[in-house]
Order: sequence, then C-alpha cells, then structure tokens
Amino acid sequence: MSDHEVWFAIPSASVDRCRAVLPAWREMGYKVAILQNRERGEVPADLTVWSDHYPGWPGSINILAREIVPAAAPIIVSGGDDMLPDPNVPAHEIAAQFLERFPDTFGVMQPHGDDFLETSQFCGSPWLGRAWCDRMYAGSGPMFQGYVHHGADDELFWVARCLGALWSRPDLTQYHEHFLRNDEAPPEWWVEAVEKNDEADTLHFIARAAHFFPGHEPTGDHAPFDRALFAREYTRRAEKHWESRYAPKRDAGPDPAAARMTGALEACAREGLGRVCVYGAGKHTRRLGEALMAPPVDVLGIIDDNPALTGSSLWGYPILSGSAAAALGPEAIVLSSDTIESRLAEAAEAIAGPIGARVIRLYAGDDASIGAPA
Repeated sequence: MSDHEVWFAIPSASVDRCRAVLPAWREMGYKVAILQNRERGEVPADLTVWSDHYPGWPGSINILAREIVPAAAPIIVSGGDDMLPDPNVPAHEIAAQFLERFPDTFGVMQPHGDDFLETSQFCGSPWLGRAWCDRMYAGSGPMFQGYVHHGADDELFWVARCLGALWSRPDLTQYHEHFLRNDEAPPEWWVEAVEKNDEADTLHFIARAAHFFPGHEPTGDHAPFDRALFAREYTRRAEKHWESRYAPKRDAGPDPAAARMTGALEACAREGLGRVCVYGAGKHTRRLGEALMAPPVDVLGIIDDNPALTGSSLWGYPILSGSAAAALGPEAIVLSSDTIESRLAEAAEAIAGPIGARVIRLYAGDDASIGAPA
C-alpha cells in the first residue's frame, strides 16, 4: 500500500448517485469504500459493504474508518455521494501535502474552495488522518456519532480547530452537488434521516458546545481543548439556525415531551429528589434539549439498555448501564419514552428497588407519576 494512498469513504442510500460521482474520485487517484443502506446495488467502488440500517452520517464514517477501510491507509476522505474531488490536484499530491503538515496523521483537513452553505465554518467533506481516526473520542472513531447528521460536521470543525489539528484549505475545491443548488426536491432518504432529525441534532450540538464537547478527548498525550479560542471565535451558527427555523414554532408553546420532562424534574426538585437519572436514550430523549440544558436537579446520566451506547453521551450527560446508574445512587429515575414507557417502567423498578429510588412516569396517569398533566 502506498504511503500516499487515500480512500474516499462514505455512506450512500443511492446507487445512481454513486454511479454518477464515484468515477470522478477514482480518476483522480482515490480508492473508494461505500457503506450502502436503503438501496443495494453494484457501484464503482473498491469496497462495498451493506448496512441494514442507517447508522447516521458520523456513525457511518466511524464504521468505515474502524472496520472497512484498510487499517494501513494513512488518510480517509469523507462526505457524501453528492461530493466531487478537486479536479486539478490528484489524490497523491494532496496526500503528500497533508502528510507534510501532519506527519503523525493526527489531523483534519477541510477543502473549502467551494463555500456553498458556508463550508469554511464546518467540516462537511473532511480529510481525516489515520491517527485522528484511531485516537479520537477515546478511540471510538474520528467523529461524535450521537448525531444523525447535522452537528457532526460542526463539532468536527471546532474540536479539530481547538485541538490545533485543523487545516482549512481555500485553495482546494471539493464541489458539493447539493440538491438545494438547483432548487431540486430533497430525496426521500434526506427527509427521513436528516430533515426529521434536524432540530434534535441542532439542539444536541448546542448542548455539547456549552460543555466543550465532552468525550472528544483522544487517547494518548495531546494538548487540551482550547476553550478560550472556542469562546472567542465560535459564531453561534447552530443557535442562529435554531432561532431562525424553530424558535417561531416555540411561540405557540414548548415541545410537549420537553414540557412533561420539565414538569417532572421541577416536581423532583420540590420533593427533595435532587439526584436524578433519565431512562431511555432514544428519539423521545433527543427532543428534550430545552428540559435538560439547565435542569433544577442534578441529572447524573441517561440509562439505556443498548450496550453499544454505553460510554457515549447525550445532551452532555453520560449514557449508563442500569448497574452503573444504580452505583451513582439516584433518588429518582424518570422514564423518557412515549411508546415503550410500560416496558421501561419494569426495567427501572428492578434498578430502583434495591436502592430505594423513585420511578417517575411522564405519560401514565397513575399514582406513581408526578409531573405529568392530568
């Protein structure tokens, strides 16, 4: 394998888009790896792997970096199946520049000659060094995979920048053939995977930014995150996006899920239950940004039964197994689901009983619930 071998590695839900775009990458000297979902088919790639579900954009990139692209590859470029390579500089030449800048491969480079959608302020088609892929987020992958889509590229930009590991390249152009450029209708997968999760992803980023992106720390020795730089240069892009797109809807009242959780946490505070765990890290909890950004109690963490989530975080809180949560001694466990609350209640009682904690339901109208509207 060449020291300058570069892999273009992306998730894709469109065989046609891959067939249209991937030849351009191969012509410029890139190897190609595709993680397919939704639509299976032969595409011009060196490696194609099928996924029965969409792990999200950052989750897909982590899988590609950890499990699909050869471990000896020094550089991975990512983005989407609507992205084109720089047409003037072949892969091996850019790779040589990257490796001169980051000889230990602990670095991120973002071309932004095409500044569509303000690409100079996020990493939407990043070059990722192998050491960055292997060491970031305690070795779990190059990106924080708690987002479905939006927010991941912003977090990558600021974490890399504030670790002193970002190289912005206005002299290189990776053209983004985004559907908005031609006033086209968004593809179905975009609506389902990206658009429906946009507000939750945005609020998640805002919450993580307020805590300086907890859990980003790399393995091994490295300079700490430069909080002063972030405070000085962060443009509040995510906040402005949320305020312009979603704040007007909030004039009619808060999200019902967040309102119920706020009511439950306020009731806990009134009753002296100051140490609380939330149970469930699914879609319901992803809507709770307003309730969890400044709660009136000490939220110790979020319990979830999926072991793959243990050790990650949501809204800046650690995701815990039931036993780990019990060891922290919560005084209350608040259930967070509007679809499987009864099932969560049974599991929560098994955790709460031995430690004398209270189980609180948001949606059941029984005596065990507080904070839920009558």
